[in-house]
Amino acid sequence: MNTGTGMQHTEKEGKSVNTVLVVGASGFVGRAVVPALQRRGLQVRAASRTPLAEWQHVEFEPLPDLTVRGTDWSSILGGVSGVVYLAARVHVMNDQDPDPLGAYRAVNRDAALDLATAAAAAGVRRFVYLSSVKVNGEATIRPLVETDPPHPVDPYGQSKWEAEQALLDLGRKTGLEVVVLRPPLVYGPGVKANFMALARAAGQGLPLPIGAVDNRRSMVYVENLADLIATVLSHPAAAGETFFAVDAEDLSTPALTRHLAQAQGRTPWLPRLPVPVLERLGAITGKAPLIHRLTSSLQVSGEKAHRLLGWTPPYPVWQALARTGRALQPAGEGRPRRLTARQRVYLMVRGGVERVVALVLLLALVPVWSLTALAIRLDSAGPVLFRQERAGRRHRPFHIYKFRSMRADAPHLSTEEMQRSGLNPVTRVGAFLRRTSLDELPQLLNVIRGEMSFVGPRPALMTQAVVLKLREEAGVDQLLPGITGLAQVRGRDDLDDHTKVQYDAEYLRQAGVTMDLQVVTQTVQSVWHGTGTK
Repeated sequence: MNTGTGMQHTEKEGKSVNTVLVVGASGFVGRAVVPALQRRGLQVRAASRTPLAEWQHVEFEPLPDLTVRGTDWSSILGGVSGVVYLAARVHVMNDQDPDPLGAYRAVNRDAALDLATAAAAAGVRRFVYLSSVKVNGEATIRPLVETDPPHPVDPYGQSKWEAEQALLDLGRKTGLEVVVLRPPLVYGPGVKANFMALARAAGQGLPLPIGAVDNRRSMVYVENLADLIATVLSHPAAAGETFFAVDAEDLSTPALTRHLAQAQGRTPWLPRLPVPVLERLGAITGKAPLIHRLTSSLQVSGEKAHRLLGWTPPYPVWQALARTGRALQPAGEGRPRRLTARQRVYLMVRGGVERVVALVLLLALVPVWSLTALAIRLDSAGPVLFRQERAGRRHRPFHIYKFRSMRADAPHLSTEEMQRSGLNPVTRVGAFLRRTSLDELPQLLNVIRGEMSFVGPRPALMTQAVVLKLREEAGVDQLLPGITGLAQVRGRDDLDDHTKVQYDAEYLRQAGVTMDLQVVTQTVQSVWHGTGTK
């Protein structure tokens, strides 16, 4: 087995490991898929033309020439339990190949089918094929669903459709669990082609005469797509199915442009030129296909993935576009602050220590847990623990645990939102738990699971878009959320969103032993005096 920079081989002789082969791992989507699989505890074997320096603990295999039939995949498939096929001859406008359909078929259909056949023979359980919405065409009048008839209009879409049929048929014959994903336009930092051109034009403040366009386009953020790929690799309901991979919100072209411009600190200039005039200009300049994509609608539904898999995109559109737009800014200009090398080492060491300490505290405080649980059950009906989705590091959602301090029917709002609405669902025992911060004790479970730290920015609700956006702009999303934090001891719910994030950013700048000791000391004082809590 070949290894690249920072890579190591972990397969033991004679022992199968939970390894996923990612074909096309160094591409735009592959760069997101590899870490997404590793976060789920999977070993990744990356097949690509060259290894990437960013890969850590990844097995590397040189990618054979996919345009040649008869490749022997057996050595690459040893010990593999799943395959993700991302390699593709990508769609290009004005293709000059003398046989474009044959060129697309070679990589998109034939190579994938050869690999899947070998995978079935090797006992691989699941095969995920990244197809394209172009199987369904270029425009829609309503959101498409997976059962709509295919309507490819170019060799790229045709080759993908043929590959889908061949792979699913192979799965039915051999028992290989094939899953097909059809993404629309995939975007994110590092995206190229027309999306990058639009983003750069928006960031430069150039006049873009699309203000009158009223369309809707489905897209998918590359990290959302990677998360869905990781999901379908293991979900039992995904076998033999086809899914659209799509963000939770569709945007018009003008709305997309505004997001990209604002992420780069610009106000977009969008003159309102009538769409028929744009189409005429496109025909004159030879840019008719590009104008068609900018002005037409192409929507797909993600309902099936949500219904069968329980999957929702972890990153909202505003956050994904903000990251994409900011990635185009020059270094140091509007970029969020990054952790220093010393801080990264400190936080890594601290994380290991915290897990041990949290486990010890969890066991030592069993009597406190028992008494608190009894008091909660006697005071009001409902569960002892409260579980809620919050934003973790990089704003990936996780479930936080607390002792329930409100009535079981309380709305899922932040404390500030309840106060503004005049709601007070806090129970009698809950008021005491909040005043003493005992309601936070179950978050020791989150620390043990590596989802939280003892000190860091308090985890926001996924619906608190303002806080999440401000934190990402400041770079605070690099940190694990904390049981306590600088903003927590400086005022907690008395602070507005901007002030909270200012304190979070101050913690980011000074993150280290000294700052953590200060926050812990002030937390103890705050709990003792009953300040900063509500």
